[in-house]
Amino acid sequence: MAEKLLLSRVFAEVVSEGVEPMLEAQRADGTIVFDPALPIVYGQQGVMPLAFCYAGYGTNPEHKKSAKIEEAIRKLAGFLVARFDDQGRVHYDSHGYDVNTVDQRLTYAWTEGLRMMRDVAKADMPYEKWGDKILRACHYLVEHRMAKLVGLRRFISRVLGTSTNHVAHYVSTVYRAGQVLGKRELCDFALPIGRALAADIHPDGYWEEHGDLLRRGGPTPSYNYLTLSGMALMYEWTGEQVFADAIAKATAFHGNFSYPDGSFNDLMDERVRYDALPRVWGLFGFSHTAAGRGMALQHMENWLSLHAVPPRKAMTPESLARHCENFLYWHDGPVEMAAYQRADHQALLHGGEAGVFRKGKWYVGLSAMPATNGEDPAYRNNPFGLDRQKLLSVWHEKTGLILDGSHSKDQRAFSTFAARAEYADDFYPAGGQVVEEGREMVAKVAYKTFFAEVRVREVAGGKLEIELGVDPAGNRGPFAVGFTLRRIAEVVRGFNGKELSLGREKFVVSGEELGGGFTYGGVRIEGVADMRVSWPLSPFNSYAKSGQSSSSASQVKVETELTMERRKMVFVIAVD
Repeated sequence: MAEKLLLSRVFAEVVSEGVEPMLEAQRADGTIVFDPALPIVYGQQGVMPLAFCYAGYGTNPEHKKSAKIEEAIRKLAGFLVARFDDQGRVHYDSHGYDVNTVDQRLTYAWTEGLRMMRDVAKADMPYEKWGDKILRACHYLVEHRMAKLVGLRRFISRVLGTSTNHVAHYVSTVYRAGQVLGKRELCDFALPIGRALAADIHPDGYWEEHGDLLRRGGPTPSYNYLTLSGMALMYEWTGEQVFADAIAKATAFHGNFSYPDGSFNDLMDERVRYDALPRVWGLFGFSHTAAGRGMALQHMENWLSLHAVPPRKAMTPESLARHCENFLYWHDGPVEMAAYQRADHQALLHGGEAGVFRKGKWYVGLSAMPATNGEDPAYRNNPFGLDRQKLLSVWHEKTGLILDGSHSKDQRAFSTFAARAEYADDFYPAGGQVVEEGREMVAKVAYKTFFAEVRVREVAGGKLEIELGVDPAGNRGPFAVGFTLRRIAEVVRGFNGKELSLGREKFVVSGEELGGGFTYGGVRIEGVADMRVSWPLSPFNSYAKSGQSSSSASQVKVETELTMERRKMVFVIAVD
């Protein structure tokens, strides 16, 4: 029997608890800085949660019309007035990238802060100065980002010059500013683009970040939360069915293709590598269905577990701004288990090119999706377009994600299969199908010069057996095959007791040297004698201009070779 979920008060409590550390982090110039390494626009979204509490939406009565919060808002908004240039742009550093543009997230947060201070709290503030800079930012978005989208029915990144999640927030930012500042022409301009973007959602329930008219880009689940949130805001403000239909499809997509702990599916994502951080963007968008509320509840519980008292200082102003939205637009009602939480859950994309399978304590992701970015001049050198090159991910209820499904860029070593060819290195899948054959979960994949299969089956003792095989077809090999392990431990220990630390020292050892296999953070992996276990494999980092990842992102690689004579091999995985 479904129970009624009243989560809105939790959102308000979180924002109220986060305001005091935010005030402590405010500097003399008005800026809010939690982490100097983060782009400055993130912290300044604090204008929205500050106004939220000042207006009395929070759970701490002392915050309502607090002189201290009023002064903090006045100082922060004064900084924004000075920092926004005559076109509404902000100049800042983003992990080594020099950025000078309108930040739609910050502009929207300021707009909402203005609305709450003016219309709810009735505070005496220089709204004309605030509104002038907000409008300049919106006019910049219209002229430089949105004018080229007028009349489009399909949203293709090579035309957009950015990704669909940005467009969703261009639309919601400009539309909301038009509402709040009484500029109907902004609403009239943004709304048709928003309708078209909502209608362009893929049948599976996602917006492509790097797609084309044939929809070959595939999902980017992590950023889909952002696009969903923009479309969900538009529904709250317009009530139009096109937005309701879009967020219903997006809710179903995340219900089908998340891991059982609610984290996003990295194997399908061609843009973001795996991280276990729960997403808080657009949770209110899930709240129109009972299963969606269950999904939102799990995200929120996971998020709170990472921000337990003490300290609350880890709750960034940007995430608090999202919880303001979650409070304002939450729909209370019955709650049910999300689809991905069911012990028998399985789902395939409509084209059958990827799927997920829950088998008791195991959760297996398989992909035969083609890697298009490496062959596409629009994305070949775009650091934010990763190369789909893995076919498999494995999750277990005791350990979380074990076999990492995250993709990289221009790094052959991350591919599930690879073979040298006369003119090129063949390590990108070209397409195929994911099916279930009896008790086996199978990915059948074509490369340019050979065929490959991944077969996964649960065997006696609750173990998982992974068979990797090739049909040489047009390539004699040898074929490098393997997988990477998410960082869940600091030591690899061979079955014979040999220990290898995941520290500064590199290593490459054979299965024979490890006694036929090894343990790793409660996981046992058995393989052939000539398998190689190596450390470290460092993935490409899209978000740093250098492309370098921190040492904490490094992974263990497990691989072997298949040949014309040995065309398949088996790994066995067990969890203690």
